[in-house]
Amino acid sequence: MKKKLIFILYDLGISLSALSTIYRFVNVDEIERVLTGDYLELQFDKQLFTEKDLSLLSSSEAINNSRRKIESLLENFKQEGIEYFIYYEKEYPTLLKEIPSPPFLLFMKGNRQLFEEKYICSIVGTRTPSPPTINLIEKYVSEMVDHNFITVSGLALGTDIQVHLSTLENKGKTIAVLPGPISSIIPKSHTKHATEILKNHGLLISEYYKDEPNKKTNYVNRNRIISGISNAVIITECKASSGTMHTARFAYVQNKPLYCFDNNSSGVLKILNNSSAKLYKGISNIK
Repeated sequence: MKKKLIFILYDLGISLSALSTIYRFVNVDEIERVLTGDYLELQFDKQLFTEKDLSLLSSSEAINNSRRKIESLLENFKQEGIEYFIYYEKEYPTLLKEIPSPPFLLFMKGNRQLFEEKYICSIVGTRTPSPPTINLIEKYVSEMVDHNFITVSGLALGTDIQVHLSTLENKGKTIAVLPGPISSIIPKSHTKHATEILKNHGLLISEYYKDEPNKKTNYVNRNRIISGISNAVIITECKASSGTMHTARFAYVQNKPLYCFDNNSSGVLKILNNSSAKLYKGISNIK
């Protein structure tokens, strides 16, 4: 019950600092009172709401809309097998808790026990990989699966989907981090691949539950999770101006080991010239 009430407040737009305090220190009855407009006593006691929070909590219409939306959404989650976890819960991935600005809520479908595996490696890159890069992805992913590594990518065109499919072809397990809701796969053409990942004991995760197609910031935010849940990050091939560079920067900020394939793509050259990464030539690099 407490999780649902927190989710309603989250949907309403209450600040993360307030939600964190509420989750840890406020009981269910007090939260219910807040959602009926009786929030002043809690505010006087803990001073946890911002001016924006107080404005949102004063609108019974907005609160009721969020309550209806989340209750309906949770029914759909139950039917679709989607779970959600708050940052403070033990099911929330440990590595992700350690990054700057981790998601407050994380949505999952599939085998979340994968986060208990010994080594999780992200592999990302261009949406138009060259044939040599595709060959290397297949080679290195096969080696990783042989050593029980879990692969991670973003289910996008090009490198991402090649990583997922190569993992599945080798009977391995893979995690897809999505830039939108789990119930609405982006791109739609990869819905069948998401289903295949789940059938093969993989996992889909996202911090999103609202369908906001092609919102650019979602892709950048998705990339911090790709890096955040991993023990290491590999860049295959990319341009210096590509979204993959966000993942490389997140890996650096998160203090993750960063590797690159050996090629002359402008992004890889920039990363290597900055001494931010090492060349990747197999799992002997990272074991």
